[in-house]
Amino acid sequence: MKIGVCSDCLMKKYPDERDAIRHYAALGVSALDYSGYNYDRPGNLYLQPGWEDYARSLKEAAEESGIIFSQVHAPMLSYMDTPEVFEAKMETTRRMFRLCEILESPYLVIHPRMFADGINGERAEEYLALNVDFYREFLPLAEKHKVTIALENMFGWDPVVNRICRTTFSTMEEILECIRRLNSPWTAVCLDTGHVNILRESPALAARKLGKHLKLLHVHDNYAVNDDHQVCGYGNIDWDAFVEALKEIGYDGEFSSEATSTCHLLPAAAAETAVKLQADVMRDLLTRHGISCE
Repeated sequence: MKIGVCSDCLMKKYPDERDAIRHYAALGVSALDYSGYNYDRPGNLYLQPGWEDYARSLKEAAEESGIIFSQVHAPMLSYMDTPEVFEAKMETTRRMFRLCEILESPYLVIHPRMFADGINGERAEEYLALNVDFYREFLPLAEKHKVTIALENMFGWDPVVNRICRTTFSTMEEILECIRRLNSPWTAVCLDTGHVNILRESPALAARKLGKHLKLLHVHDNYAVNDDHQVCGYGNIDWDAFVEALKEIGYDGEFSSEATSTCHLLPAAAAETAVKLQADVMRDLLTRHGISCE
C-alpha cells in the first residue's frame, strides 16, 4: 500500500511546487493528494493560459521523484461565496478533470454543496436531490477524462448550541444513496476519518458500511471535539480497528494523510519533519497489521 500525504503540507513552503514534490519523495512519501482547493480565487493559476503546461511539469517532477498523484482535491464551495467566486470555483473544478488526466490521478474529490439551513437533518431530502443534480453535471467530464468523482463525508456547525453537528453527507447512508441515484461507474467515496470521528462515529464502522464504494482516504485524527487534522495517534480514533476494517472490505487504495495542521504554522524544515512523522506513523501502523508499504 502506498503512503500518501496532502500536498498542502509542503507546497506552501516553497516558491515552486515542483521543489516540494522532490522533498516529499526524500521523506518517504510515495503518493500525493494534490491540494487543488488552494486554487479557488478568480484568476487563479488553473484559470490562466498555459496551465496545462504547468500541470505537465508537475507530472514530470513527480515521475522523476517516483511519486504518483493518487487524488486531486477540487476547490470547496461555500454558501457564502459571491457569484464571481462561485463561478471561479466551478470553472476551476471543471478544468481539474483535465488536470487529473495530465497528472494521471484516478480521482477528483469534490465536496457536496452545503447550506446554513441544511444541518441536523433539516431539508435533507431537498439538499440530497440538489447534490445529485450537482454531481450529475460533472459526469460527462468524468467519463471524458476517465476520472472518478469522489464524494466526501462532511460535518456542519450549529450556531444555536455552538457546536459541530450533522449536515449534508454526514452519514454513509446518505452518500451511498447519492451514488445510487447517480448510477454511474464514475463515482466513489473518499472517507475522511476525522470528519467521521468528530461526529462521534466509528471510522471502522463507516468503512464497513461503504464497502466496495470506498476507494480513497483522508486520514487524520482528533478527539471528537474539533477538526484538528492531526497525525494518527494524536486523538482518540481506534486505528487498529480501522485498518482491520479496511482489510475486511478489501480496500486497495492509498493510505493518505490529511494531517495538515501539523505543518501549516511551521517553517519548511520543521514541516518536513512533520511530514516524515506522518509517513513513519502510517507505515508502522500498516506494517503491524501485515500490510506491506511502498
